[in-house]
Amino acid sequence: MANDWPFQKLTVKSLLLSRLQSAIDLSEGGRVYLTCLQPDGRRANPPLQAIENGARYQIDRTNLPETALKLDEIPLNRSKDSLGVVYISAIGLKLAKIWQQTPQVIATKLLETLQPLCNGDFTIGVALSGIIQFELTDRALALWLQHLAQTALPVPQSRILSPVVSVDRLFPIQYSHARCCSLLRMANRDRIIAIGNPNTATAPQIWSLTTPNPIPWLDEEKLRLVHPAEYNLISQLLTVLDNLAPVLEQYNPRKPINYLKLADSLSEAFQTFYSQCRIWGEVKIENPKLAQARLGLILATQSLLRFILEELLNAVAPLEL
Repeated sequence: MANDWPFQKLTVKSLLLSRLQSAIDLSEGGRVYLTCLQPDGRRANPPLQAIENGARYQIDRTNLPETALKLDEIPLNRSKDSLGVVYISAIGLKLAKIWQQTPQVIATKLLETLQPLCNGDFTIGVALSGIIQFELTDRALALWLQHLAQTALPVPQSRILSPVVSVDRLFPIQYSHARCCSLLRMANRDRIIAIGNPNTATAPQIWSLTTPNPIPWLDEEKLRLVHPAEYNLISQLLTVLDNLAPVLEQYNPRKPINYLKLADSLSEAFQTFYSQCRIWGEVKIENPKLAQARLGLILATQSLLRFILEELLNAVAPLEL
């Protein structure tokens, strides 16, 4: 498995929105050029034929119709009722009056364009109502988790800091961050993982793992993390990053982002995970790869909590309390 998320968009929702936007533009007759991200820098049009060689592309939108939708105008939400990572879009309903077609016809048309654009990262289906459903594959989720656990989040050039938050409200979040750091250092000491520089004086942007690399997220191409508390923590990581997309990608959000609420929800999900999912004892001895994957979730959680505390809440992310 490759070690990195191969896309420019860090959040899954932003990645899907850009794919949907491109599919809409192509279906309307716009010319969408794809620049190959591999070293030869090839360009291709039409893009759907170019994608068949398996290369990754970034999308350059040019000469599009005046009716082309902006990203924040495309309906896309994550389903809370699914066990997997599922997003749904009612884009067919939104475009029905403009295109003078039924939502089902529009969704089916977009599906044909989306299949090669998604290139195995999502499984896609269309309901009779015209709703498009995207499910992130386990392999793509593993790549995303690996990227989040081992790549520092970009510090935004400009952002709106949260108003001053009381110490009492910050403490549970800081406690969770410190607990993450403590567990990572303990795992390094017990040689479950190997951290490049475990003895920093302050919380690092990222704890760099030398072993294992990559983290064993998958077991025979299926996600190893199947406990409800594991899924809930992954779900919160996705939710927090989806909500932070305007900060990370530097565009104006439609409504203010409640950083404290996001951090609280992530902290609570971590505490539930920590109380229900063991790393030491029998797990360490009998299933060391599961222990390492759980530590990978802790790495991702620590990175995101540190980012919110230091970069958005203007607070300390303590190594210990």
